[in-house]
Amino acid sequence: MLASRIIAHRGCSLLAPENTLGAMALTKKLGVDWVEIDANLLGDGTVVVFHDDRLERLTNGRGKLMDLGIRDIAGLDAGSHFSQTFQGEPIPTLDQMLIQLDRDQLGLNLEIKCYPDFTPKQIVMPVIASLERHWKAFDRLIISCFDTQVLTLIRQHKPDWQLGQLWEALPSDWQTTVAQLNAVSVHLDHSTLTNAQATAIKQAGLDLYVYTVNDKVTAEQLFAMGVDGVFTDDPTLF
Repeated sequence: MLASRIIAHRGCSLLAPENTLGAMALTKKLGVDWVEIDANLLGDGTVVVFHDDRLERLTNGRGKLMDLGIRDIAGLDAGSHFSQTFQGEPIPTLDQMLIQLDRDQLGLNLEIKCYPDFTPKQIVMPVIASLERHWKAFDRLIISCFDTQVLTLIRQHKPDWQLGQLWEALPSDWQTTVAQLNAVSVHLDHSTLTNAQATAIKQAGLDLYVYTVNDKVTAEQLFAMGVDGVFTDDPTLF
């Protein structure tokens, strides 16, 4: 198993504002070994750690990320929507996030978002550059994405990096896809996973990680099926 059995989804996103530096500091404080974060793209080419393609749900700002640059988001508050304890929490750049996570020696599942506003190449190349600048231990990094084109492009440039194909439900041609990518893991919505699928994935020599599990009984059932790790919004549940 490459990652941990418990992976903090966007940081501890039931305990702190998702994808923020504060959430990652709390994750470290709780003793969780691995986190999952989202790499997203601004219109000026800056990679930020942010899930949505718009600001409204998670900040006091408005608009699409692709209409904004780093200066436009500099003063936004990404913490007050969660609680006043996190007031003033900024939207971090990927560079800032990687520096903190690498310093804290956390394992990282970096999910690359790929919205229709930009191409795979537009986000892949700056993500690669940021990782080359700020990440040291590539044995504790898995890069995942729903878009196989994104992962294919990374594989072309970085043949040794660990890739995980992300699906909501396992497609019938999954084995072809993971073989072409030389992927190390499959990531699925836990509610779609069957016992037969879990067995087949494990027999293929792949790690199996599922999202998003916030119930201990469900987690125990998934581990019994052969799941290696669960993404959770609250690691203290386990």
